[in-house]
Amino acid sequence: MGANERSEVISFLSKDYAVDHEKIKNAITKYEKNQQAFPDLTIATKPHYYDLLKSIGNLSNGVKFVCDFRADLLQEIKSKSEDLLPLRRLDNTAKDLLTLWFCNSNLRLERLTWKSPADILQKVAQKEAVHPVHGLIDMQRRVGPCRRCFVFMHESMPREPLVIVHVALMDKIADNLQDIIKRVQISAEDEEQANTAIYYSISSTQQGLSGIDLGNMLIKNVVLELQKETPQIHQHSTLSPIPGFRSWLIRVLKGHSEFGEVIDDKTIQLAQTETNITNSNDLKNLLLNEIESNNVPNFQNLTLHLCAKYLHQAKNASGYALNPVANFHLRNGAQMYRLNWGCDLSARGIQKSLGIMVNYKYNLEKVPTNSARYINGKYIDAHEQVINLL
Repeated sequence: MGANERSEVISFLSKDYAVDHEKIKNAITKYEKNQQAFPDLTIATKPHYYDLLKSIGNLSNGVKFVCDFRADLLQEIKSKSEDLLPLRRLDNTAKDLLTLWFCNSNLRLERLTWKSPADILQKVAQKEAVHPVHGLIDMQRRVGPCRRCFVFMHESMPREPLVIVHVALMDKIADNLQDIIKRVQISAEDEEQANTAIYYSISSTQQGLSGIDLGNMLIKNVVLELQKETPQIHQHSTLSPIPGFRSWLIRVLKGHSEFGEVIDDKTIQLAQTETNITNSNDLKNLLLNEIESNNVPNFQNLTLHLCAKYLHQAKNASGYALNPVANFHLRNGAQMYRLNWGCDLSARGIQKSLGIMVNYKYNLEKVPTNSARYINGKYIDAHEQVINLL
C-alpha cells in the first residue's frame, strides 16, 4: 500500500469509523433513568476502530500490524497542520491498546551474546540510534567481556528487538565515551574488577511504540539482572548524550527562545576569565561564531555553565526538563550527576551538544523518591558537581 492510500485509510478510520453519536445519546438517556446502565454508556463511547484494532491484534502478526499502523498514524499527524483532532483520538486509542499489550508481564528480557541469532544481532546493529555500530568487530566488542547488550522482546514479535540497552562494566563512572566505544584490550579479569554499570546507549526500534515507556521498564529489569549476575556492581549510571543543546543555545543567543536571557552575572564573570569580554552582546557574537562553525568552543567553564542551565533550568510546556533524555532519566528517578567536557568529539557529538555528555546516576535506594518528587513536584535531584556549574 502506497503512502497516499495509507493516508486515505487513516483518514477514513479516524472520521467514519469513530463513535456513533446516536448510540451515545441513547446510552445517556438510559443512564439518566437508571444509573445501573453505566456499562452501556461505556460501550457506546468506544469508537468502532477500538474493536477493529483489538480484533486485528488477536490475529497472527496482528500486534506488529497495529504497531506499524500507529507509526504511519504518527507520521500522518506530523505532516498535517489542520483537522488533527480525529487523528489524535485514533492515536490515543491505538496507544492505549499497545500499552496494554506491551506491559511488563508480556515482555521478555534477553541478553545478547556473539552466539545469539544473527538476524537479531543484525537488527540491533542497524537500529542503534545513539552510537552507530561500525562493522562486525564493533558489534562483537559490544557483546564481549565487560560489555552487555540487553533487549526487550515480545511474544507476538519474536524476531524484533523492541528496546536495546548497551552497558559497559567499569571501575568508575565513565567521563569519556572513547573509553567505552574504542577500548580494545578488555579481558575477563577486567570484568572481575568492575564495580560500576554504565548505560551508554538506549534505543527504541519501533516508532509505533513512541510514548510507551518501555525504556524505563528495561533499565529496571537490567539492573535486577546485573545484581544477580554480577553482585560486585554497586554503582549504576548512564553516559548520556545531550541532544538539542547546541541548537537551543543558538536560539537563545539569537533571542528566539522563550527561555529568556541566558547571559547572567556568572556568565559574564566566566567570560572575563576565559575570553576577556565583559559586554554581553560581544559575548553572544563570540559564542555564536564559535558554535556555528561546528567547533568545540575554546572556553570550557563558560560552555559547561550554559549546558548546566539548559539541562537544569530549561523547561518544556509542562514544566519538566526540556531535554528529552534528561526528562526520561529524571522521571525514572535518576540524579543529574556530572557534565563531562570533550566526552564525545565525533561530528555528531559536536553537532548535537558541543561534545559534552552527562551522567545520570541511579542511586537505587533513592530512585522511587526521586521519581515521585520529579513527576509530582518537578524537582530535579542534581549533584553538587552540576549545581556548582549553575
